[in-house]
Amino acid sequence: MKYIDIDGIKASRLSLGCWRIADKPIENIERLVNTALDMGVNHFDHADIYGGGTCEKLYGELIKKSPSLRDRMVLQTKCGIMSGQYNLGYDHIMECVEGSLKRLNTDHVDILLLHRPDTLMRPEQIARAFDRLERDGKVLHFGVSNFSAMQIEYLQSQINQKILINQMQLSPTFCPMIDAGINVNTASPAAVDRDGGLLEYCRMRGITIQTYSTMQCSFIDENGNLYKGAFTTEAARKKYFALNFCLEGLARKYGSTPEAVAIAWVLHHPANMQAIVGTTLDKHMEAFKDCCEVPLTDREWYEIYRSAGHTLP
Repeated sequence: MKYIDIDGIKASRLSLGCWRIADKPIENIERLVNTALDMGVNHFDHADIYGGGTCEKLYGELIKKSPSLRDRMVLQTKCGIMSGQYNLGYDHIMECVEGSLKRLNTDHVDILLLHRPDTLMRPEQIARAFDRLERDGKVLHFGVSNFSAMQIEYLQSQINQKILINQMQLSPTFCPMIDAGINVNTASPAAVDRDGGLLEYCRMRGITIQTYSTMQCSFIDENGNLYKGAFTTEAARKKYFALNFCLEGLARKYGSTPEAVAIAWVLHHPANMQAIVGTTLDKHMEAFKDCCEVPLTDREWYEIYRSAGHTLP
């Protein structure tokens, strides 16, 4: 496993996302967490709304059972989503963090992200919350999720802490932040800049992009049903035959797995990203273990990009 430095935090470049574990037996989650740790994965991504708080609570049970686990984890959580609205007010942020700490059975989280931009946000309230959380030692580092470049710039101008992370959806099948840059000065729909040049902005500002839904795709199948799931599954093979064929060929070349090659595609980008995977089974987690060791070339990176259906102008 390779690691990235996030303002002094040594975080694995592969992160385990925890939003799908709410209905899993605690024994299964314990195996999954131990498998991740044995692989060198130390970064775990939560949110207060995942499973209505159940996902954090399950991790808290593991930490209570084995307190030494906490020292091996970089715990990250998110706040700001409520039913029917977003809320980045002082009181809500403080309430969410207190709830997460209690459920996780810890006195601090290493990283707190604002889960979604709130057009009604009052930056002075966010600044007050961040200052209080930092002063009390309850949050060590701060970031955002799904924010555009200008939204980050505006928020950063109002707070005292550096925004270190922006969590965004990115995969070989969904990469508008990459498409827009490749298709500049064309009439292609892919040229639409949906995030204000976020990729280049984050590289310029030293902000780590964390990718979520890194193995996911969504499409309407031949029966008119919406499919949402991994592009490596049998259900997605017809739609993404070329992509899977490419990943499987590179996996054979490098003695790895298609899943590891797909993550290597994200990690190969010089923006120095982190990739979040949301698997719930330890045996599936093991498929990613070589992701940092797959030596993709730039040409192979573009082969994967094009095989996913993207075109070059």
